[in-house]
Amino acid sequence: MRDFLENRIEASTSEGSGPLHAAHQAGTVISVVVIGVIALIGILIFAQINDALPSISNSELDSAATGVTDGFANAMDLVPIVLLVLVAALVISVVQRMRGQGGMR
Repeated sequence: MRDFLENRIEASTSEGSGPLHAAHQAGTVISVVVIGVIALIGILIFAQINDALPSISNSELDSAATGVTDGFANAMDLVPIVLLVLVAALVISVVQRMRGQGGMR
């Protein structure tokens, strides 16, 4: 029993596990969620005000503005892939954390 308790204490205080590591993981997840919410709010605001902006009489500036908007719209096609990668990273970190708590060294 004593060996078991010593191993649990050693595992909880080693680098990469314990409450400090869990706090870092939680902070990372919260940061990603906050960045996603801020980006979503920015996209919604831009979508609302884009039509209200005055038209540009200079064709070069108008084509540049259209190019920026189209490029941003094309980048939004990558959002599902980014979300999939984030979910996969979260699953991998949970599996590693569970494996580390199983007593394996």
